[in-house]
Amino acid sequence: MIIIFPFLFVVGLMLCLPAYLSSRKRGNESRWFLFSSLPALALWIGLAASGYGAQSLSNIVEVILIIIAAVVMSYMKVLVIDRKFHKPVQTTYTMMAILAVVTFLLRTFMPNLPE
Repeated sequence: MIIIFPFLFVVGLMLCLPAYLSSRKRGNESRWFLFSSLPALALWIGLAASGYGAQSLSNIVEVILIIIAAVVMSYMKVLVIDRKFHKPVQTTYTMMAILAVVTFLLRTFMPNLPE
């Protein structure tokens, strides 16, 4: 567990790096863009530690889903949303809030998976 969380976070960060560099070329992008999954992961750890949601070791798949959602949202933000709204910093913070809501919903509705 101690090794897998930082590994997944770094993999997600590396997958989002091309989108960040592309967005950085176009304009003022927040440095939080690369770390957009960090608040969601911290929320997941807090919810799991407090006993909220299904408690099973197999529910680690939720962390993988959060990282995948962060990567997909990063590219959607850069390729679609930023081209339309031209506010990269605000959309980055919105993306982080959406990831936190998705994390809460995953923790709430994910069934107890067999180990």
